[in-house]
Amino acid sequence: MADQEVAENPPASNENESSGVPDEEGQERPNFNEESTDFQTTIINEQQAEAVPAKPKLQPIIAPDMFPPPIVTCNNPEDYAESYKKNSIKENLILTFVENFRRQYHYIYRDRKPIFLNPLNECGVPKFVCTTIQPTMLSFSPLFQWSSAAEFIADHLNYELIEPAHEIPKTLWSPTKVLADQRGNCFDYSNLLCSLLIGAGYDAYVASGYATREVCYMDTTRLPNPYVKKRHEEHIEGSKTQNKKYTVKPPKDLTSKYDVYMHQRRLDQIQADKDRLQEEENKRIAEIEKPLPDPLFGIRVHSWVLVLAGKREVPEAFFIEPTTGYAKATNDSEYLGIESVWNHQNLWVNMQDCSNGCESLQFDLNDQARWEFMFTYSTNLRGAVTTTLNTLGGSAMLDEEEEKPTVEAAQKDIELPPSWVYPLNITPKDFEKRYPNSRKTYFFKKTRVEKYAPYSMKDGIVLKVAEFADYDFKELIYVTQRYDHRHDKLELREHDVRTNMVYEHYLPGRTDHLKEHTYGFGPEFERIMLYYDKARLDGLERRHETVLELTDYFVNRDDFLEYRKAVFEPRPKKFGPADKDTPRPIISITERYDRNLKLSANDDVRELLYAIKENKFIITYHRDSHHITPSTRTFCKPAGWNDKAFTIQWNEDLQDTYQADEEFKQMSKRDLYYKMIKLIEQEEEVIRRVRKAEDETRDLQSRRQQEDLSSDLEISVYDIDRNDKSKIYRKSLQQKADEEKRKKEIHDVDYLAPFLAAIGNPERINAHQAQQLRVAAQRDFKDRSIRKANLMQARFESEIQELISKQQWYQKHQIGMSKEDELEYQRLCQEAQFRLHILEERLKRHKELATEKYMQLENKLNDDLRLK
Repeated sequence: MADQEVAENPPASNENESSGVPDEEGQERPNFNEESTDFQTTIINEQQAEAVPAKPKLQPIIAPDMFPPPIVTCNNPEDYAESYKKNSIKENLILTFVENFRRQYHYIYRDRKPIFLNPLNECGVPKFVCTTIQPTMLSFSPLFQWSSAAEFIADHLNYELIEPAHEIPKTLWSPTKVLADQRGNCFDYSNLLCSLLIGAGYDAYVASGYATREVCYMDTTRLPNPYVKKRHEEHIEGSKTQNKKYTVKPPKDLTSKYDVYMHQRRLDQIQADKDRLQEEENKRIAEIEKPLPDPLFGIRVHSWVLVLAGKREVPEAFFIEPTTGYAKATNDSEYLGIESVWNHQNLWVNMQDCSNGCESLQFDLNDQARWEFMFTYSTNLRGAVTTTLNTLGGSAMLDEEEEKPTVEAAQKDIELPPSWVYPLNITPKDFEKRYPNSRKTYFFKKTRVEKYAPYSMKDGIVLKVAEFADYDFKELIYVTQRYDHRHDKLELREHDVRTNMVYEHYLPGRTDHLKEHTYGFGPEFERIMLYYDKARLDGLERRHETVLELTDYFVNRDDFLEYRKAVFEPRPKKFGPADKDTPRPIISITERYDRNLKLSANDDVRELLYAIKENKFIITYHRDSHHITPSTRTFCKPAGWNDKAFTIQWNEDLQDTYQADEEFKQMSKRDLYYKMIKLIEQEEEVIRRVRKAEDETRDLQSRRQQEDLSSDLEISVYDIDRNDKSKIYRKSLQQKADEEKRKKEIHDVDYLAPFLAAIGNPERINAHQAQQLRVAAQRDFKDRSIRKANLMQARFESEIQELISKQQWYQKHQIGMSKEDELEYQRLCQEAQFRLHILEERLKRHKELATEKYMQLENKLNDDLRLK
């Protein structure tokens, strides 16, 4: 091919031009202002190449020694497939065209850096970058979305820097090698991510260009933490007032407009001062966080992924930083320019001005004025897609005296070879493991993020976010931890170091149905517990405990109870540790009830106060819509009421009633008396429930301590690698299968084999030999049956003799035996009688089965074709 192809080059003026080696002037920021030259074809077909003689002064672009011998960079080349270790004929042809394109590109645009075209793979073989992409759709549903796929690649690999930072790398590993080693540079990241995105249906491309030092170093210490946000208090919106048809007009507003104006003026001045201080603080922080000057600014080589709009309902083009998995806008200031982009079908060279970074770039790859392509795709008459090679600046490099070739002769249809990379594959175990060595650490602005694979840590933690007050990660202020597969259903734990408060969230499935738990440490503790109320029989939704109060909130109860609050007396201060088991004295207990529409408002209790210390009951009923105040009733317990021998004598001083309306029905003295007796009984029950709530809280604390110490993890029954019960079950099944196989092998043994061996294993058996075998088999069966019966009979007689000897010994020493010896003798006799019974049953069963087995042997001998 090199002999048939003629390149149109002017005479070499210096060493670099004649050899095609790029200049060393590319250390400054590349100038993209060079006017683009129209692509013209310069490859001549074989027939015309033979007719047109090459002039001696022209240097051939394709030389026999153009590609150096392979440089082996893999550990063992023999372990790789053939496509990794050498190129096919089509690949060599493509590399020839690519080298032609590269030489002409460098000749026309000498001030631009060389583009990334044919780096070496892991086996030291040059491969075209488009054929290194292997579009693959994996079987994991999360990888079907670009965000999850990018995050997985960023987590799954370890990042390696490009050395030197201002030059394109000389190697590009295959995606299979990158997945196997879990490491790579930015080009390896982009190549692997682009393979997954194209396989998932996205219009994705690998971009090669320049970025800032922070992007190239994967420095995220100036970015805010994107993983976990602090838990905010739920905003309870007030109930919206219903617009009624007839409403009362509001009173006339008599407020002075001047006073309102001056008040608003003062508020605006205060807000302006706050904004000014905040702006000054932001400037100070920005000055602190400002990165140091970069001597290689603008020439640091980097690669990322470009996703264009159209496919998968992508509304507009955007960048994906593969090292972090974040989406970036196409005008992001951290990306300083693009040299080229490519996918698995073609490669495009950027011809636009990047002096302002990527802000003004247009990503219409069909616009030849902005993007020069390497191959042109067309459809022939049969509908097949063909590829036509375009080469740069053919007319510009023609000799003035040489005739320009025609377009028909300059075009040659070629077929881009398929990817040489094997289909990508990630095992479920590797997908679950996710991170190198099952863990990975990131650093953000005042934040350290640690990620763990499921089941890699004993406590089941999968994410830990530590927030600090300083940039040196020394003063810890907030810690967030996420868990998976915990036996105690713990999902999230947040610890505010400054306030020493802890918040925990649980999944459904706990025996106590706990949902959220907020608690603090220290003497003035506070504890808030939220429950899954639908799973609890008592409908408890929330419990709030402080030093002096315990409040329960209920929902959807049959008795309409929605609130219970107990107030305690402060514990007396004593020297030494406090006794937490001693119940706290109760001052009062308040219960509130929702409206029961089956009762009238004057009979439906709204609030019931058990004033235990004051020996009172205060009942407040629901307010009727026609009245301003609700009805109330107060009962006073008489002195000595708690004495069992005391009999309550009713009088008017024991109760006080307020009726909101005189027309309401009055209660009789008898009803009032029984009402107070019932309240006294209810008070005992309510106190018992409050004590039970205190016990539940103490049990929860001790149980949580034990759960944190044990931190058992749940294992699915379908996880055969970790489920010990499943392993034992599968092992038992295997043992049973082996046992059945062994029994079958024993059953398949020829029963006449020992008798045939006695007569020399003849090939043919005559009638006399058949009769001998029949008689020998029957005689052997009878002998074995008799031996077995005699053995059981001997053991039976031996047991009888032993029992008789024990009975004789007992009769001889019966007078002087102790009670323990008599019990021992009885035990021995029972055991002997048990053994005799078993032997007797076995002997009986043997006699019954011997006849049956003998008949089976007769039938088997009669059916055996060898004995007929």
